[in-house]
Amino acid sequence: MEFGDLPHKTLLKPRQVALFLSVSLKTVYRWYHSGSIEGVKTGRSLRIYRDSILKLVDGKDASFHE
Repeated sequence: MEFGDLPHKTLLKPRQVALFLSVSLKTVYRWYHSGSIEGVKTGRSLRIYRDSILKLVDGKDASFHE
C-alpha cells in the first residue's frame, strides 16, 4: 500500500479513509467508535486524523489486530 495515495491533509473524511484502505464506510465508523482510529467530530461531521491511519496501517495500533 502506497502512503502517497493517502491525501496529505491532517484530517480526512471517513469516505477517503474507506477508499484508501478498501474497507466499507461502516468499518471506518466502527474503528472510530471502538478507538482503533482517532478523529474529531464537529456537529454531525467526522474527520479522521491522517496520523491515526498511518499508525493503523503500520501495525502500531494493537486494537486493529484483535
